[in-house]
Amino acid sequence: MARREITQYFDDLDNSPLEDSEVNIIHFSVDGSHYTLDLSEENAAAFRAALDPWIAVAQVAQAPQKAPTRVSTAAQRERSRAIREWARANGMEVSDRGKIAASVLEAYEKAHGR
Repeated sequence: MARREITQYFDDLDNSPLEDSEVNIIHFSVDGSHYTLDLSEENAAAFRAALDPWIAVAQVAQAPQKAPTRVSTAAQRERSRAIREWARANGMEVSDRGKIAASVLEAYEKAHGR
């Protein structure tokens, strides 16, 4: 059986159908909430025009950046050692150093209920 999925876009404001080339995706944020709109060229222009007075007097803000989550080096070494030890005990080949294969990591996680 053959199957074909077709994506049809509609203007979010007036629900008119849009061709792929006619879709204007607008991203905006207000009070910490983020939104997207799929609009026709005409409605996208009207949206932008409506915001012009506020944009003219606003300051561009940097998006807040999350601090990267880091695993301590000692903890990572211990985890890698445990994974290698487990893999060898289960008949898998792993090197003493370097990156552990994704298949080994998946098997370890599955075996440990993670």
